[in-house]
Amino acid sequence: MCTQPHSNGTVTSNGIQIYYEAFGDPQNEAVLLIIGMDEQCTAWLPHIYEPIVKAGFHVVRFDNRDCGLSEWIEDWDESDPYSLEDMARDAVGLLDALGIREAHVVGASMGGMIAQRIALSHPDRTRTLASIASSAFPLDPDPKVRPSIDVARFQGIHEDLVAGYPNHLTVPAETIEFRLGAARAFAGSRFPFDEAFQREAITSGIIDRKGFNPEAQTHQLAAVLASGSRLEELAGLSVPTLILHGTEDPLVPPGHGEKCAAHIPGARLVWMEGIGHELPPGIMPQVHEELLALFSQSSCENAQPPG
Repeated sequence: MCTQPHSNGTVTSNGIQIYYEAFGDPQNEAVLLIIGMDEQCTAWLPHIYEPIVKAGFHVVRFDNRDCGLSEWIEDWDESDPYSLEDMARDAVGLLDALGIREAHVVGASMGGMIAQRIALSHPDRTRTLASIASSAFPLDPDPKVRPSIDVARFQGIHEDLVAGYPNHLTVPAETIEFRLGAARAFAGSRFPFDEAFQREAITSGIIDRKGFNPEAQTHQLAAVLASGSRLEELAGLSVPTLILHGTEDPLVPPGHGEKCAAHIPGARLVWMEGIGHELPPGIMPQVHEELLALFSQSSCENAQPPG
């Protein structure tokens, strides 16, 4: 049985409505989980957050703007899109609303980009930073990094999925199959792709929550592209930082994680061998060990000397 949130609801943050769920004792150190592009907060599945709660942390997950139960931006302007900085302000405003002064900030994919932005723009609110399967410059021209998307491969996958499910933006049954096919394409070779598990998770967000916004990907991709590079800024980060990246990530190639770590003083880079753009249950013991070590590092650095 999944842990039930001790609180959930919608708050006004940065001028819009943001939905959140919080788990564990609110008196404990907070961990803020930031999900990736076009995903709902429920993609932070129990096998990811429950061990963190059991380790004694107050875990908060939330829907980014334009997704799930948070506000969908109806007056979006292609010529003036919102940015990752705006999305970072959404997250910090949520912390304000919940009375959380500092948090361990953990982001995956686009969520990692938002987490980086929080650590850069709001270091006083950031105990630690964990950036998972992410990038500081998705359009980095460096041939050692390659573009964030393996264009030839994923253009073909996308075209096949669109051909198979032409109504995937409007018909829920097709949305599920389309996203299931994408998840299968993003998976690495280390663990078998668990189709039943993935189907249940995807179906829950689309059918039960009714949280799929067909405009979210367009809006959030524009936010990523409008935000440019954070590489040079990362050199000024002083919070304890962990970079986790799958060695077989086909969407955000491993070079992006390596380059992030190289730019952040003292960052720890950890490879998830055989993992794609995913966090399957089998890899979580390694991930939790690294995250809890990171959180502990912050606690030790913030400890006051006796006397």
